[in-house]
Amino acid sequence: MKRLRYVLTFMCILLCASLSAKVKLNLPTKVLGGESYYLYKVKGKETLNGISHKLGIPVEDIILYNPSAAQGVTKKQLLFFPVADFTDNKKGTVTVAKQKVVHQVKKGQSLYGIARIYNVTVDDLVAANPNCYNNLKEGDDIIIPVNQQGSATTATTTAGTRTTGNAVFHTIQKGESMYSVARQYNTTIENLLAINPGIYPNNFIEGDVIKIIPNTPTNITIQKDVKQMMSYVAAKNDTYESIAKANNVSVEELKAANPDMKKVKKGKTVYIPKECITTRTVNSTDATEKQLERTYANQLGDIFQKAYKAKVDGVINIAIILPFQLQKQNPPRQAFLYTDFYNGFLLAVDSIGKNANKKVNINVYDTQNNLNVTDSILALDVMKKMDVIIAPSEPKQLERCNEFGKKNNVCIINCFSSKNEDYASNPMIIQLNMPASFLASTVNEMISTKFKDYEVVFLRDTSGEDAEIISDVKQHLKSHKIKSHTIDVSNPLDFETVSSFMDPGTNYLFIPTSSTKQFFTKISDALVEAKEKRFDCEICLLGHPEYLASKGMKASLQKIDSYVYSRFFIANDKRGADIKNKFKAAYGEYMIPTTPSLGILGFDLGSYIISTLANEGSFATSQKYFDGVQMDIELQRSSNWSGYINKCVELVHFNGSKATESIIK
Repeated sequence: MKRLRYVLTFMCILLCASLSAKVKLNLPTKVLGGESYYLYKVKGKETLNGISHKLGIPVEDIILYNPSAAQGVTKKQLLFFPVADFTDNKKGTVTVAKQKVVHQVKKGQSLYGIARIYNVTVDDLVAANPNCYNNLKEGDDIIIPVNQQGSATTATTTAGTRTTGNAVFHTIQKGESMYSVARQYNTTIENLLAINPGIYPNNFIEGDVIKIIPNTPTNITIQKDVKQMMSYVAAKNDTYESIAKANNVSVEELKAANPDMKKVKKGKTVYIPKECITTRTVNSTDATEKQLERTYANQLGDIFQKAYKAKVDGVINIAIILPFQLQKQNPPRQAFLYTDFYNGFLLAVDSIGKNANKKVNINVYDTQNNLNVTDSILALDVMKKMDVIIAPSEPKQLERCNEFGKKNNVCIINCFSSKNEDYASNPMIIQLNMPASFLASTVNEMISTKFKDYEVVFLRDTSGEDAEIISDVKQHLKSHKIKSHTIDVSNPLDFETVSSFMDPGTNYLFIPTSSTKQFFTKISDALVEAKEKRFDCEICLLGHPEYLASKGMKASLQKIDSYVYSRFFIANDKRGADIKNKFKAAYGEYMIPTTPSLGILGFDLGSYIISTLANEGSFATSQKYFDGVQMDIELQRSSNWSGYINKCVELVHFNGSKATESIIK
């Protein structure tokens, strides 16, 4: 068989072309092998440049579809152009139809928190869901009364540019992918990932709600299948079978491309259909779902990591912004506690950082407990280069840090305040100090499982405020129809009063509404006596985190058989003592004794940050559990566009002579 008249290797060829705007060709069409082609027959002495000018198609595109034209064209030669590639598929601006948005309540979520997530009010939620006000529980579906014109939202793309627009919400339907949703809303994969860090490439789940800014296309480089048509002048003894074998196509494909030629004859032109992959820069509006999938399939992980600053260099940059108040001659006690935290953090850098194979830069700033000073610190150019900022607890200063993190794509860690809820709408926040609603949800889960056969008795302090989770616990008991009683306590509780509430053979869980030591003193003797005398009943106490701060309560807690929930607890005394001794050796004095210990909190946080960024590259891609000395960490998002919450709670069981710890998740 003679050599083909065109020079081309029949391997998979990657062609790079820059297509001009699509033009609709006024040419006859023909279906060959199931594909529709425009046909152009070369006339007289026409050249490629002349045909290009006549049809409005660049010369490189003519050659792209007709590779044999690279050697020139001849009279009566047919040129083929796939109709599909000259059809305008551009979506243009899309109008978002109003759709029903349903949110499935997750563990720990409150009406206020859900309202923050969707930028609506609690009153809006209650109006749309009248039964949810006093009966909200995990797994419930509630309607979100959102205006699908959306609310103003800003996202940072992987290129570092800011994309601003009105966000809408979309519930992922069965069979949908990121690519189909991007097409539907005329946006890009980069924008979807930037706004919704919770939809990691393998986590696009039916029923989840995502946030989208419609009509935000951009130029992207795609991979596209190109239908080509080779022309070959048949030689003596050529057959469909021999030509098909030489060109790695099937006989059926070859015959379909030459429907008017029943048999190959010497000197006749045989058209050979081929496919190749070309890369092109096009507006994302023009890309099909299939092209988006092919282009991004192997890039999603990199895009995600770039969007959330995965560490690819050898440096970890950390800023600690706290009110050390060094300007004062006699700083308050809180300033010394923050110094303990910082010193504990440095111990972690010294012990963990040396094995991290990365350089750790610690930038420390004193806010002087002043909002203006905080603003001036955040205005420094170096702050935008931080991987992590540890923020102060003062509400206004913390709010400014959170805003800075969201605007500049910098991770903000809140380990001091449990009352700030910016994490609900800010994907750059890590809320390590678990909010009260999440803490209450975890305790409620324990009541429904561990104490499912117990009646609950609230011991109400008539002269004080309720502990932070009590209202949530009461609401949970009511919605789950769990029986409870209340004993009002104004004077020291006596055994007879407690015993009068107890029926033989019944299990009781006592829950004080106050977390103070003074109130515990009022109730503890009566509960210890009830434990000793009412052997016909099982008695337990559910205690508050503040109980762990007082060593004087321990004996009574053990006699009653108590469970104390807490965000912090040193379960292993040896580990805690080891850190305290290292602290003393490094700084010449012991940590200030507090519960929790700020020095150990600093050590735990430093160990977590350095080990995570050194080994995983990003908090966003790390799903590992961290076993700290005083604080355990495992992160979860409350929505696909929210920040992280630490979901670990310590449950400390006092029974007999031991205090044992378990982790509730």
